[in-house]
Amino acid sequence: MNLSGLFLVVEDEVNTAHALVRLLKRHRATEAAFSVHQARQALLRRADWTGLIVDVGLPDGSGLEVIGFARNRQPLLPVLVLTGRNDPEVINRSHQLRAEFVCKPPSDEDLLAFVRRAIAFERVPDERLTSVVEELSRRSDLTIRETEVVVAALSNTRAQLTELLGVTENTLKSLVRSILGKTDHVSMDALTKSLLRVALQGSSDRSSAPADEERQDS
Repeated sequence: MNLSGLFLVVEDEVNTAHALVRLLKRHRATEAAFSVHQARQALLRRADWTGLIVDVGLPDGSGLEVIGFARNRQPLLPVLVLTGRNDPEVINRSHQLRAEFVCKPPSDEDLLAFVRRAIAFERVPDERLTSVVEELSRRSDLTIRETEVVVAALSNTRAQLTELLGVTENTLKSLVRSILGKTDHVSMDALTKSLLRVALQGSSDRSSAPADEERQDS
């Protein structure tokens, strides 16, 4: 269990990057990257990141590319997207990547709330999430293939699942419909978020928590 990770700030505006680093350093060690390339190098160099704060507009690409890269290495890594553009496409893509979204300039309250949540996730070992998924599979009588879809959906977008799982779009739709029917959730996004919450909370009543939480969200 990692309780001594660090934050990575990916922001090409130097003053903004330094301000974010100063704020985050009060809670965890923090590094800054000023481009997609630098961010990738930092993510490759170590794997104990606590959280990632990413600007969308970078000189050599999009910060969303950084998030996709990070997701392949740390599927549960908390991510906060910062952007000066209130662009629906960026917002939707951020949500698909399971990243939080804040327009610039972010308030200290928004940043500190993200920091608290990210630090809390340091206490969620991958084994805990695996246990929660296995319990869901057993309780909902998911097939092996359906369980694979749930696991893959935790760290990949819907568009990536067909290629990753080697299935057609129609087959994936059929699997998703079956999963949602068995687990009493309205979407795969709702299901994965519910699983992450249960893993984080360490709920002792796992037998009903995911479905109950989704009903409360509806």
